[in-house]
Amino acid sequence: MFKSMYKTCEHPDRKIGEAVLNVKGVIVALIIYLLSNSVLLYGMSYLIGWVNGSFGTNFGNVELNVAYQLITIALMILFLGRFYWENLKAFFKEFKAVYIWAPIVCYIMIFVGNIAATMLLSLIRGEMQTSTSNNDTVNALMLQNPIPMIFVAVILAPILEETIFRGALSRSMTSSKNYFVKALGFVIPVFLFALLHVWQYAFLGTDANGAVYLTFNADEFLSIISYIPMGIGFTLCSYLCKNFWGSVACHILNNGIAMAMMILMSMLKLA
Repeated sequence: MFKSMYKTCEHPDRKIGEAVLNVKGVIVALIIYLLSNSVLLYGMSYLIGWVNGSFGTNFGNVELNVAYQLITIALMILFLGRFYWENLKAFFKEFKAVYIWAPIVCYIMIFVGNIAATMLLSLIRGEMQTSTSNNDTVNALMLQNPIPMIFVAVILAPILEETIFRGALSRSMTSSKNYFVKALGFVIPVFLFALLHVWQYAFLGTDANGAVYLTFNADEFLSIISYIPMGIGFTLCSYLCKNFWGSVACHILNNGIAMAMMILMSMLKLA
């Protein structure tokens, strides 16, 4: 919608410049994301509860996730649509082998990193845990209503998360000529991406009456290690592709395989 929210960075190995969010675009993306994770999320939760009580419907967390992410992405497109479009045009117009091999190589790195992270966590905890609370929640919701959750996990979540952690944070910083800022462009998005997936389990608790309170669960916080390989892989893919949709492709590949494995394991349990 607003061309002023991105800048075009020329690269010597690219015929077409890369569209990167500028400071204004980054701020807008972060504000939308923060408001969506607070005001919009709780507002949608209240609205769904009211609809269920008033009309006898049975909407739950699956519908909440779909509605919340669709609205958030719609807001992102409204304000950052030109950024998405410029990257998409460049992705197809200058299509190169890196757009294929980078997501695959980075996914393999993530797979190996996940094994290492699982082993490290098992050494720290003294027991083997192959899943996190976040993954367990996604798996439970998928079993309730698989098709909408696959749509959320494989399409909506990658686009939304890549907009924030690679589009707004990583690419805007790694395109800088300052090497310190470039380094922060790798470190900050990786840490925040990992924190996103564990904070609600590590810092929030629920009492017997359903009231939410602040706490700190060290064991849940340690699960942040499980998401660091993904954060590194997606950020590296973004840097290699020099295009927003390159890291989205890697994220979709990772989540798609993960969801396929969940479905396969569920089918084997039922057999």
